[in-house]
Amino acid sequence: MNRFERWFIQGVFRREVCQGYDHDFRIANLYRMVREACEKEFAEDTAPTIDASLREWFETTQHRPMWQREGI
Repeated sequence: MNRFERWFIQGVFRREVCQGYDHDFRIANLYRMVREACEKEFAEDTAPTIDASLREWFETTQHRPMWQREGI
């Protein structure tokens, strides 16, 4: 992802997670879009495999800031 793409998607995420009467729906929709993209990209994987991978990737974001991850 280049700098422009990162800037653009961060703006979309900031707008979508703003508190409001439907923010829970909008945040769930972001997760749904990530899930659908993974299903299309990793088409040979089964649903439990994709679930496990998404859970693992999510958990890596909970233990240290993203800027400390390698390659970012």
